[in-house]
Amino acid sequence: MVINIRIVILRADEGKITSKEVVEKPYEDVAKDVATKALKEWNPQNSDFTAIRTKFEARYKLPINPELYDALQELNLEMFREGNELVVNIPVLTISFDNAWLGDSYLDKRMYLIAPYIDEDSVKQLEEYLADATKEPKKIEQQAPELTLGEEELQRLEEGLAELEEKPRKGRKRKRKSK
Repeated sequence: MVINIRIVILRADEGKITSKEVVEKPYEDVAKDVATKALKEWNPQNSDFTAIRTKFEARYKLPINPELYDALQELNLEMFREGNELVVNIPVLTISFDNAWLGDSYLDKRMYLIAPYIDEDSVKQLEEYLADATKEPKKIEQQAPELTLGEEELQRLEEGLAELEEKPRKGRKRKRKSK
């Protein structure tokens, strides 16, 4: 059974929201229609084409009104409380069709974003996110996670290493099977 839901479609070009549309259609149809539209504008010689599903954390000051809570429940969205805010994980699809690598940075110049429509506050948060995503290059860094040890952990590690250095190494003997 295909269900129509309200969906917001946003487009940003170089840091500015250039279109906003709210439709009531099946999500799959909207995603394919927008991807097809972006595909027609894509220049494969200059850019990558990506369609990425992710989640966006929309934030609402508590308490929220009961109608908003009902809408969030109806959409079955993941929610949790953080301090005096309700955090809602909104599933989004971003479609980037005009982008470039600039050394170790990546710039999305033009993108679409598709998400369930909740309310105008969530749309405003999504617009800010999308405008920011297309405004400046993002530095791509591969970092090793930082390892931190407390004094006690360092002492145990040093003791363990000292123990290993003191013990003579014994070689293992393999048993041969007789034929």
